[in-house]
Amino acid sequence: MPRAADTAALRLARRAWRLLHLDAAECLRLAERALQQAQARQDAPAEAWALLTRGFHRLYFDAPAEAMAELKEAEQGFAMLADRPGQILASAGMARALWRIGQVQQALDLLLPLRDEGVRLLKHEQRGVLLNAIAGCHSAQGRSEQAFAYMYEALRDAGPSRAHGFDAVLHCNLGHEFLQLGDNEEALEQTERGLARCAGLANSKLVSVLLINRVVCLTELKRSGEALLSVHQVCALPTGHAGRGTNALHHETLALAALRAGDLALGGELVHKALASGAVTLPDERVELASAQALLACGQGDIDAGLRAL
Repeated sequence: MPRAADTAALRLARRAWRLLHLDAAECLRLAERALQQAQARQDAPAEAWALLTRGFHRLYFDAPAEAMAELKEAEQGFAMLADRPGQILASAGMARALWRIGQVQQALDLLLPLRDEGVRLLKHEQRGVLLNAIAGCHSAQGRSEQAFAYMYEALRDAGPSRAHGFDAVLHCNLGHEFLQLGDNEEALEQTERGLARCAGLANSKLVSVLLINRVVCLTELKRSGEALLSVHQVCALPTGHAGRGTNALHHETLALAALRAGDLALGGELVHKALASGAVTLPDERVELASAQALLACGQGDIDAGLRAL
């Protein structure tokens, strides 16, 4: 289908998309403005792009269910317009929301049939979004070889000059995958590359995730004392759209690092936050929380409580 004629609202919505990783707050502001204009003028292409952008923003900053609702609406809008690239991007976002609530195979079943068509139709960071979503599903299933293949393929398309900040996301995810394999030195290297790339971005959520990766790397390298500075940096970021979002805060991961560094007070505070959030649901998160509870109990002299947590 020919590209939709650029209206003011559509230009605004596409600009918001390009700012998704570069400037999270401005991205949301422009997407909401574009959505208001599009709905007032019955501008369907602009509305679909604005919903897509806001849906992806919510993937990072809000609960998966909130993101899913917007992404479904965007996908339906693109379908009505016969805009296949838009549909594929919306589906990639929906799959990420499914993965986040533990429905990994369902996410992969949604994505894999779109892979060849997406590689053909999407360019640069948009192609990277699809490939990275597939990589994330493979990673969640413990299939690192496939995850790496898709991540590096995405990185080839998403150089700093054309990725709109998405390359920093890929370095973050590569770091996480190396951690999964136990290659902590390479994980730290990828994480530091991502943090260096963030120097020119206004995206506290991405910075917080990279800092958490750094904390895990240093902790695994038996350098927990060095990790404490990054733990404090993450804790200093506010939650919500002005900071690091409201989901996937990883209090349990930070608690584990603080406790291994010997900061019992900070570790205890973070364990309490993890328990109070009710958001620790994925298997890896539950294991980390149990480990942190055990370390805290042992630090307080209650070995039996530590064993019960484990």
